[in-house]
Amino acid sequence: MLPATPHAIPGVFMHPDSPISPRSRRPTAVWALALALAATGLAGCNRGGEAADTAAAEQAKPVPRYEAKLSLVNNNGALRYDGNVDSDAAKQAIVAALAHAYGAERVSGDLAVDPYARPADWAAQLPQFAAAFTQPGAAVSFEGRRIELAGQVAEADRAALLDRVRQLYPGYAYTGLFEGVGAGPANAALAALPAKAEAAAVVAALNQTPIGFEGDSARISAGSLDALAEAAKAIQAAPANTRIEIYGPAGGSDDQIDLSKQRAEAVKVLLIVNGVNPAAIETKSAPDGSRGLGFRLIK
Repeated sequence: MLPATPHAIPGVFMHPDSPISPRSRRPTAVWALALALAATGLAGCNRGGEAADTAAAEQAKPVPRYEAKLSLVNNNGALRYDGNVDSDAAKQAIVAALAHAYGAERVSGDLAVDPYARPADWAAQLPQFAAAFTQPGAAVSFEGRRIELAGQVAEADRAALLDRVRQLYPGYAYTGLFEGVGAGPANAALAALPAKAEAAAVVAALNQTPIGFEGDSARISAGSLDALAEAAKAIQAAPANTRIEIYGPAGGSDDQIDLSKQRAEAVKVLLIVNGVNPAAIETKSAPDGSRGLGFRLIK
């Protein structure tokens, strides 16, 4: 009788001299291939999971909705700032630039960090701008690609500051008191007043000065800031004890009446910012039949 042939055991190593045929060793190769495919699948799942996590993180980032903003007010060499920026790093960089230009003890304010704000393109040149912003009484604001000047600023200082912002921020919109620099007085009626005009003449010139507002709001339009700066000079040059009322249109709905009062108050505030004594200005309900913003003497 022939000797019995041993049975092959799947997955068990057999000596090469074993009489078991090569076909009997195929299960080992099948198991190895299955394990390799499983490992490849797990690696693919891990990569897919990482990609999904990255995509989810990107979707979770806030989408910017509005421009970062910075307002600066030079109060006789001391600087006050406020606004909002997109990150704490941007905030720290801005505060450091202002402290370097003015000295930390002369700088105060706060910046809100809001992830919905867009990155501030104007921040990179802020150190150079802050070094040139030395005009007491001036106020400037940055918002997107717009720079607005307000406050009490002499013509020569306005021109010098405008020249600097044009160098640092080419292509931006320069509004407020930057408008009309070098083009002469903002209003012909105010420019025609003599140095010591009578109170009645000052009021008449004020009533010929168009004051604009942004939309249906109490925010004075940038193009009217220069005119109100000239109006403030005229009021200050009027005879002592001159007192003036600012009024809005009479009649209409409650909303219109409220808006007219808010606009009169906005004009009063800006005149005070430009040096007018608060005691010299009042805001009251409009006289019957009036239309638009107006001025009159207080008897």
